[in-house]
Amino acid sequence: MPNFQQKQTNMQQYKSKKLNRKINVTAFYHKDFKWKVVLPTIIYNYLQDKLQEQPPFKGFKEDIALYYLSLIISVPARKKDKIYKYGYVPLFAQALKDKNYRYKEYFKYFLDIGILEYKEYSTSAKKSKSFRYNFSNIKFEGTECVNFQVFEISDVNFNKKLLKEDLFNDCFSSCPQLCTWFDEGLHIDFDRLCYDMQSEFCYNKYNLNYNVFNPILSRVYNYWYSALMLKEQCFRVSRKSDSDNRLHTNLTNMPSIFRPYLTYHDENIQSLDIKNSQPYFMVLVLENLENSNVRGIINKVFNNNSDMGIMMQKLQQITSSKAFQEEFSPLKNAVLTGQFYEFLMPLFPDIKPFKVVSDSDGELIEYYQHRFYNSSKKLIELCEFKSKRDLMKRLTLQILYTPLTRPSKEYMIFKLHFPLLCECIETFKATTDESDSFKLFPRLLQQVESDCVLDKISKELCEKYPQMPLWTIHDSFCTTQSWFPIMETAVKELFLSYSDGILPSFKCDAWCKDCECLKVA
Repeated sequence: MPNFQQKQTNMQQYKSKKLNRKINVTAFYHKDFKWKVVLPTIIYNYLQDKLQEQPPFKGFKEDIALYYLSLIISVPARKKDKIYKYGYVPLFAQALKDKNYRYKEYFKYFLDIGILEYKEYSTSAKKSKSFRYNFSNIKFEGTECVNFQVFEISDVNFNKKLLKEDLFNDCFSSCPQLCTWFDEGLHIDFDRLCYDMQSEFCYNKYNLNYNVFNPILSRVYNYWYSALMLKEQCFRVSRKSDSDNRLHTNLTNMPSIFRPYLTYHDENIQSLDIKNSQPYFMVLVLENLENSNVRGIINKVFNNNSDMGIMMQKLQQITSSKAFQEEFSPLKNAVLTGQFYEFLMPLFPDIKPFKVVSDSDGELIEYYQHRFYNSSKKLIELCEFKSKRDLMKRLTLQILYTPLTRPSKEYMIFKLHFPLLCECIETFKATTDESDSFKLFPRLLQQVESDCVLDKISKELCEKYPQMPLWTIHDSFCTTQSWFPIMETAVKELFLSYSDGILPSFKCDAWCKDCECLKVA
């Protein structure tokens, strides 16, 4: 590891280069960059055997085949919180065709040799044809620690097409101040991570049942893929303005338990998180309905719907009333002090722990169970939480995101205590006649968050401190430990300006273990 003086020299050289660098996709990936794909070793070996036993069609290119097969891993890993029923990953035909017009021949070959299996397209569910690895054709026994391999796309034309299709997106024009810090300085201690987390990368092959969703195998693959992409410095950034408008990167898709292993030029990273972020942005919207910036975002999300005038008039009537202010004030205070989840607890006295366990220090830990609807699995499942506060966090999402046609029992309890607030929420959700109109309200909150974090505060931070490394993870601002005090002060000042004085609470999170927190350049 370089000494302190050498690290300082490296950082100064890098900062000088950074100040004179125009940020765009060609700077993000150099001209000789080769797209990299990841495959489980057993899948790659199976393909190699079949290529000899059962030769493919004329014109078959292995680079293209490896890319298509890698999607079974990369698509779920980029959406870490999404559950794919029975492990089948939907692959959109047009996206596959954009990469190669003969995509159907590749997938026919994959099915013929038994490396993939599929579920047919569903018109009623509006789902594309879905695929998964066909492990039933790969005979194995015992416990395996998963092993992946990285392959570079050497085909020049296909490599250019991948770069054009997947990298030229809005990020480089809208968030250059964040894209630029994904570079050679961002490093993950892959060997130490694998050693410390070896049990997380293993699964018992005897217990795998491929007829049902297997969360253990899914987590193993997602974890390994995320770590390997960081090790190989295969950085991915994307942003869709017509959806949540959030910036999705390797860090947003990375499991939080990886954070202690990540450094930037040998320096630990630290984040500043907005506490109770979704409730906070709800407060911000309701308190700033007259604000031109908030109005603009509402217009964008609701697509200037003809009923918007009526919606805004109704919202203003409700929020300006004395009754609403009396009802809303204690909830708002709880949100701004970072105590919203604790504030919710007494509203649900019937929710009690199902077991209490003593940890190694003799401290009692309460475990809770509660049923929540899983939209990916299309069923209600029993979930377990290590504290009532954690349960309240999940319950908050249910309250904010739930459809009006099937409100939960807990939502109705919340509505008894906050009828006028729920009337506001329902007004947002019922603006259109579309069956999924309830999704517009959470999308609004995400759009306000991205406007605040990405388009306003992080840009101003970059202009004020161009040498400060900066990343975001949705509602978190991240930098190196030496820069953190400056960033923390600046973020709070900028929030005051952005929110007209409605300042949230923040939580500081050092990405290191206690014994390593002195690792500062």
